[in-house]
Amino acid sequence: MKPHARFSVRVGLGALLASAALPPLLAEAQVEEEGTRRLEAVRVEGQQVDLTASPLAVDFAQFGTQVQLISDEEIETGGFTNFGELAAGLIRGANVGYSPDEGEFTIRIDGGTDRDTLLLVDGVPYFDRSSPSEDLWPATAIDPRMIDTVEVYRGGQSLYFGSNGGLGVVAVKTKEPDGTSKGEFGVYGGSFKTREIYGNTTFPIDDAGKHSILVYGRSYHSDAHELFDPEAYGDNVLALGGYQAYPYDFNSLGIKYLWQIDDRQELRLGASYTTVDFHDSFPNSTVFTPNYTEFPIYTASYENEITDRLKFEIEGHFQQPQLRNNELRPQVCTIPRITDLPATIEAQARARGITSFTTAVQFETFAASIGFPTGCVTNPGTINGAASQARQGWLVNQDPNSPFFGQRYGTAENPFPIGAPIGYVSETVTSFGDGNPVKGFGSTDNRASGYQDWGTNARATYTLNDYVDVVGGVQYSGYKDYSDSAFGVRDTKLTSVGVYGDLRLSLPVLEGMSVSLAGRQDFNDPFDDEAIWKASVRQNFGGGIYARASGGTSYSAPKIDEIGVYGARAQINPGLEAQSVEAINAGVGIDGDILGGTYNLEFGFFQTDILNQFGSRAVGAICTQYAVGGPNAPATGALALDTINANRRSIVPPDAFCATAAAQDLSSGDSVAVNLNAVQAIEGWTIDFAIDLDKWAADFSFTAMDSLEPNPVFGLSQIREGTGQVLTGTVVPGLAGSSALRQSGERPEWSLSGLITYEPTDRWILALNPRLQGPEYAYAGGTAARLVDANGERAVPDMNFGEYFVLNGSIQYFLGKDRQHRILLRGVNLLGEEYFERGAAGAFQSLNRSVVRNETGVNNAENYTTYGWNGKPQSFWVQYEYSF
Repeated sequence: MKPHARFSVRVGLGALLASAALPPLLAEAQVEEEGTRRLEAVRVEGQQVDLTASPLAVDFAQFGTQVQLISDEEIETGGFTNFGELAAGLIRGANVGYSPDEGEFTIRIDGGTDRDTLLLVDGVPYFDRSSPSEDLWPATAIDPRMIDTVEVYRGGQSLYFGSNGGLGVVAVKTKEPDGTSKGEFGVYGGSFKTREIYGNTTFPIDDAGKHSILVYGRSYHSDAHELFDPEAYGDNVLALGGYQAYPYDFNSLGIKYLWQIDDRQELRLGASYTTVDFHDSFPNSTVFTPNYTEFPIYTASYENEITDRLKFEIEGHFQQPQLRNNELRPQVCTIPRITDLPATIEAQARARGITSFTTAVQFETFAASIGFPTGCVTNPGTINGAASQARQGWLVNQDPNSPFFGQRYGTAENPFPIGAPIGYVSETVTSFGDGNPVKGFGSTDNRASGYQDWGTNARATYTLNDYVDVVGGVQYSGYKDYSDSAFGVRDTKLTSVGVYGDLRLSLPVLEGMSVSLAGRQDFNDPFDDEAIWKASVRQNFGGGIYARASGGTSYSAPKIDEIGVYGARAQINPGLEAQSVEAINAGVGIDGDILGGTYNLEFGFFQTDILNQFGSRAVGAICTQYAVGGPNAPATGALALDTINANRRSIVPPDAFCATAAAQDLSSGDSVAVNLNAVQAIEGWTIDFAIDLDKWAADFSFTAMDSLEPNPVFGLSQIREGTGQVLTGTVVPGLAGSSALRQSGERPEWSLSGLITYEPTDRWILALNPRLQGPEYAYAGGTAARLVDANGERAVPDMNFGEYFVLNGSIQYFLGKDRQHRILLRGVNLLGEEYFERGAAGAFQSLNRSVVRNETGVNNAENYTTYGWNGKPQSFWVQYEYSF
């Protein structure tokens, strides 16, 4: 198999069916070579699968699942520095959420949400269970230098893997010890002061080679490119230094152990520790926000081929990701409340009939009339050092007409103007915490947040004969918050025990047909149990033509923040259902030989409905017992029964919880986790084409999809920009107001990606990796979405940050007798395309001077900014790697 081919499994099963009648059970000796026969029957882009494919991938492909295999050679050809880059460049149907260059990203397949594609690394789920401080982004902890292969199973896959496999599974296999001595050492550097050193080595620790270990490590730093344009920043955020670099650091160490017990049994253990440090300040709100994440992960697996017919495997993991972050926001001089004034000044204001100051001008006029400071006094004379000598910048009066021009703000005579920055304040307290600081600096006001996640998955496969396989398994998973008590998260453990089975039939009814029928029951706590199913079929018609189809249900368990444990006022709903996914995935294709090589062409279709998505509601808003006149109606603020019933129509009513809440007389203001009735409907089609010749290979994948969600702007009235007048009888113009559904945010309508390689000799590999992206949207929300100008046009339109073309490429050259020296030149965005990885439409600049002064507000379009996360500009890197 050539290193430049991007693999997509295509299956031919005719060789597995020897006759049209089911024979008696075969003797074990006859089954001995079944694994080899299966590999020979499975075709990858018209070529035979090699032993790098996992048995599970081979089985999935044989029985109707769409499977893609990505080799370590492909990954090396790309020169990727994080898994987000790899997914965007190589995984078919993938959309990378958020911004890999910032240090935050998730992988989505075929239009789903962040939680519908399960990312597994050596069996460990890299899914964020939630952290009360910030999201933890486990996908960032994958070391691309350690990846051996990536297997992608598209369509619903919760049956074997449990939660979060609704639209597919991306299974990453990393390098393992194998009883031999070998290793790699490499360095990488280039644009944005990027520098990296990495390596791994494996060796036996006994003479027989039964015991071996692998140790590895990586250290990577990049200053990164300009993530946001200066125009994206609010005036006070910009004045305080919000426009800055976004450096990124990745460091990891790990060790793996193999005990090859005998020819049929092996035990593997692993431990790794990874840290990822990055910045994630936003142009409209924060100035300095470094994040420090750590990912200690421990793994174990055991395999036993008990007999030629029966195989048993079990894998387990424990991980404890944690995050510490600092968050500095602008401190701005604001309009004082009348009660903030000294008693004598307050009395003077009230004597004039003033009960509040609605604008800065109103206060400034009053203060000037009585000789009171018209802004904020901070006594800068008490500040020592160079800062007190400043003559420029936001600390200093820059008005040439002022008698205090060039002097430090903050005195009674020269106060900070209202709306001007005073300095920095640390966002230190969570709204549901105990009041202690969490995002400051030092041991007293900086706290760690995170979670613990653990689980096992045991599976046995029994081959009855050439026609029947039976698979049975048990999976246990658990997770809980592991944050400092200052965050206020209750100590609640979420667990799930799943029992599953799969009947696989290679039917002699039609030659080339294979069918899988599977089911699973999960017993969950403290949320509702879940039953799912899956059926799949593959039919080979001869001449390389085949058809495949799979369908069924999958699910996603609630995260810690969704179950109802964030704060004392949040309540758990034991009847909360898992988010469910109903999916169909089908395709027809052909494998063939051409010009001494092979080709494959496939047309695919997928359809998915995501139901029971999670939300939160106030108890008094959805429980009828709290309605006006009801037994639990609060003294004030009770809603009418009709209003409560209207609220219940958008959710799955939690009647059992409401009865319990009423019996316990819970507060109407408490919140409870609920399931929403809204359905996210996804439908799309694909075209995959691959050709592999002697020196050339090319792979192209096209995905078009509608990933539709309810449109929150549908039917809403227009609001006149500048005045705030609601234009009764109107509707927000365009599709924003007239369409009940819209394409989900950050889901491209279509994308076309490819990998083209040329290998003139065994010393050179030249590769191009193009990606053409269709429309992809970020939506304005709230008031911003409804504002219209005098011409009736939207004043803050949605943002289409798609429709771009990016071309990446690489040149590799191998030196040495055994090609042990590898030099790679990597180029990104070779054509210099200006594009965004992610967009934000209508972000409100609440810290802008005019807003703080109440001269403008939410009805003024000028206070909303639309900006994007810049993709990499044209840039280059060089990599050297020595294999031994």
